[in-house]
Amino acid sequence: MNILILAEKKKKVQNLLNALNESKNTTYLRLSKVVLVSKNNRTRIKAFGTELEEYDAIYIQARTSLSPFIEPLLEEIEQIGNYTNIKKGSYYIGENEPYLTVVLSQAEIPTPKSISTGSVKNIESIAKKIQYPLIIKTFFIKKPQQVLLVNSQRELKLFIKSIKTEIDGFLIREFIQGDIISCAVIGEKIFPVKRKSSQTNSKEIEQGKKYKLNQKEREIILKTLKTIGYDIARIDLVKGKIIKVEPIIPFEEFRGVYTNQIELQLANHLTQKALEHEANKISPYDFLGIRKFLSKTFFAPLIKHLTKIWRDKQ
Repeated sequence: MNILILAEKKKKVQNLLNALNESKNTTYLRLSKVVLVSKNNRTRIKAFGTELEEYDAIYIQARTSLSPFIEPLLEEIEQIGNYTNIKKGSYYIGENEPYLTVVLSQAEIPTPKSISTGSVKNIESIAKKIQYPLIIKTFFIKKPQQVLLVNSQRELKLFIKSIKTEIDGFLIREFIQGDIISCAVIGEKIFPVKRKSSQTNSKEIEQGKKYKLNQKEREIILKTLKTIGYDIARIDLVKGKIIKVEPIIPFEEFRGVYTNQIELQLANHLTQKALEHEANKISPYDFLGIRKFLSKTFFAPLIKHLTKIWRDKQ
């Protein structure tokens, strides 16, 4: 059983690595040092000098802004059939918040009323369709640039006049007053934290308290996870409506409420997924290690193709 942890900073996953310490087959790699080399239908991690096929579970902790790097990696992981916490295409959805809102809405997942536009001239007319107060987010090259709470039409006009920089688009969303339920989700295990919110500020997660989800909230969270393509995520909701979905769980923030329970649960989750993959990966081409030997030769594409066919029949 081999587990690979890919993260931007080791300190962000140190407690997870500690929880996995009993397994000598856990490898950590910093994303910035990883180079993917694709050749002849094969992808290798050049910085590590090994192949993805050697791992039974791969945990990726990365910002959605890194999707141009992460998505090719997910493509390869899907082809070889390894477990990972992210499905192919999910980062392309997650990095584009207006598109994310559309995807959730099409799946009939409750979200705040939202409207997107690429023109500043349309903001006033669009805003009339949403009651005040409302939230306006500006984007440039898909990245959020500014988040503003607007309480009246006068404030909206002042905001429009203040725009001086280049902006690709706007997301106008209703502001829902209420407590925020921030959840760390691992598979079907949910760790919810209730935190107070107002128009001026919101309590940090570590200042919140444990919360018991009702059945409807639980169903919404798990459906959101499945719709986006994450197996592990941070999801926030207010009054049963989803307001945030991220593939990174801020362990240090949840630690103030759940100590190290979330990292321990994640370690158990990865271990279980790795064991399941290890039990199912044996194929006729693995006899006496022949598959691993042939994977280093020009027969590798054929072996990969035959193994995929065999797994699909199981």
